[in-house]
Amino acid sequence: MKQRWSRRRWLQLLLLGGLGRLRPGWSAATPLPQAVYELTFGEEAKFHYGVGLSLPRRAESRQAVPVSVDCRLQETDLIALFVTPSPTPLAARFLLSPRTRPQVRTHLRLYQDSEIVAVVRARGRYFHQSAKIDVSQGCR
Repeated sequence: MKQRWSRRRWLQLLLLGGLGRLRPGWSAATPLPQAVYELTFGEEAKFHYGVGLSLPRRAESRQAVPVSVDCRLQETDLIALFVTPSPTPLAARFLLSPRTRPQVRTHLRLYQDSEIVAVVRARGRYFHQSAKIDVSQGCR
């Protein structure tokens, strides 16, 4: 006896197929504003000089570009780094204790000239700082 395809079965297959496309790496490129919106749950990240983002203007090597974020805001519990243009802009996310000094150092792999954006959550509010880097002269 043949198994009949019910409406419920079709909906289950459509739902599972759609969820597979939402997984990171399987979906289309996520633009930077949408990625920041998802991280901040819809709140606007405001520019603040208290978020210190330091990186070289010109990368020596594309393989390991040093990036550091030193935040002078009190009760910082989240630091996130975004790279644009990139298919998945969220490059790193650090969850911190509000009692620690909010300072993070890491290395990122960049393939082209990029803008790096640091988003920080302090006392429940979001702040950002951005900088551009030239990697066209770096090693391949």
